Amino acid sequence: MFAKIYTQILDSSLAEDYQTRHVFEDLLKLCDINGVVDITREAIARRTNVPLEIVARGIAELEKPDPRSRNPENDGRRIVRIDDHRDWGWVIVNYDYYRKIASEDQRREKTAARVRNLRAKRKGVTPCNARNADVTPANASNAMQRKMNKDNDKAFSTKGTTKLSDREKFLADSIEQSLGDQWVNDAGKWMNRIKTEIEKADRVIGEVKLAVDEKRIKTTPAQYAEQIWKEFK
Repeated sequence: MFAKIYTQILDSSLAEDYQTRHVFEDLLKLCDINGVVDITREAIARRTNVPLEIVARGIAELEKPDPRSRNPENDGRRIVRIDDHRDWGWVIVNYDYYRKIASEDQRREKTAARVRNLRAKRKGVTPCNARNADVTPANASNAMQRKMNKDNDKAFSTKGTTKLSDREKFLADSIEQSLGDQWVNDAGKWMNRIKTEIEKADRVIGEVKLAVDEKRIKTTPAQYAEQIWKEFK
C-alpha cells in the first residue's frame, strides 16, 4: 500500500517529535485501504527496521489526546485501538478523509488536463481572425467558447490561489465532486456563491450531494443545483 502524505504534517504538533512523526508515517505505509494497521508493535518494528522501543513510544504518543491537533475528532488522537481487549491493532483517525482529498486532487488534475487538451485543439480561430471573419454560427460558437475558456481559467485560478477557510474548501470540493465535468463551466459561479452566501451555499450543496448519492436527479447535477439554488431562500 501507499499513502499520500501532506507537507502540513511538518507544521503540525507532530513535527516537534521527529521519531513519533516517523512512526506515524510508517503506519500510513503499513495500513490497509481503511486505515487499519492490524499488527503488533513487534511486527511493525521488524517491517520498518525501527527499534521496538521507538515504535512503542511513538504509538503511545499517537494514542494520546492532542489539544493542538487541527482535527478535534477523538480528542486529537492520531490512532485508536481496534479492540479494547488487546494492546495491538490500530485505526488511523481521519485516514479516509485525507485519502478522499488525495483522490479529489487527482481527479481535479485530470479534469484540468482534459480542459487544456480541449483548448489546444480549438486554437485555430484567433481573436484577430474572428474579427475579420464573417459572423457565422460556427464563429459565434468559437467566440463563446473562448469566453468560456477565459472564465474557466479565472475559476481554476480563483480556487487555486484564493485563501479559503476550511469550510469554504470543503464546500468547494463537495460541489465539484457532485457536478463532475460540469464543474469546469460552473466553478467561478459556485466559488462566488460560497464566498458571498456561504450559509445558503452550504444547504444547497448538501442537498445536491445527497440527491446525487441517492440517484434521484432526473436532469443533470448542474441543472438540479441551479433549481435548488433558486428554490432555497
